Amino acid sequence: MCVDVIRILGNFFIQKKKGLNRLLSNKLIVINWKINTMVIKKSYEILKTLLKDISSRHTVTSLSKERKISRVGSWKLLKELEKENLVLLTSMGSEKTSVLQVSLKWDNPLLEKTLALLLTEDALKQSKWRYNFKEFENQVGFLILFGSILHSPKEANDIDILNLVSNEGNFVKIGKIITDIQVTQNKKIHAINLTEKELKRELKHNKAYIEALKKGVVLFGQENFIKFIKEISR
Repeated sequence: MCVDVIRILGNFFIQKKKGLNRLLSNKLIVINWKINTMVIKKSYEILKTLLKDISSRHTVTSLSKERKISRVGSWKLLKELEKENLVLLTSMGSEKTSVLQVSLKWDNPLLEKTLALLLTEDALKQSKWRYNFKEFENQVGFLILFGSILHSPKEANDIDILNLVSNEGNFVKIGKIITDIQVTQNKKIHAINLTEKELKRELKHNKAYIEALKKGVVLFGQENFIKFIKEISR
């Protein structure tokens, strides 16, 4: 009888140990998934910074400050992005004082598709504004919503949008669309409508427009926006 009791207890503890091992294994899977998801998210945020911040030539250090992560963390993320052939790390300066300049690897066709997906994800979070400005989707090259309406909508005095107008003949039509939409809004719509040539010229010195590109959300025309940035980056 004692032997049977010992055998039963032994089996019980073996099964309990197996159960604990399975539980620990499942927890480790969840933890690894969370870590990987966090790493991917941070990597993508770096890609968006490199795309939208046209005023800076970024290094590992500058990206660390911009994204508020450690230099070591930034370095690891960049090495992963380099492995995916999405960024280019270029040594600048002499051997002793060299720094790594970080840039997007435009010759990889997957880069533009990845960036378009990231910008679209950001746009979909602004479903209200996409709906309100849906009439612009087929009338402009791209539309950027920017300013305080994004982070402090209740306190914002107006709704700032920047439209790239591909066809100069569309200016009148765009003006009418703004007038029609304004009737439905409590806040004044402040629309900046520019041709590609005009926007390129403004971005050489106008800090407000540079900031709009950096911090704004591209509601429509994500692929056109990426092509525009690619062109002015070369």
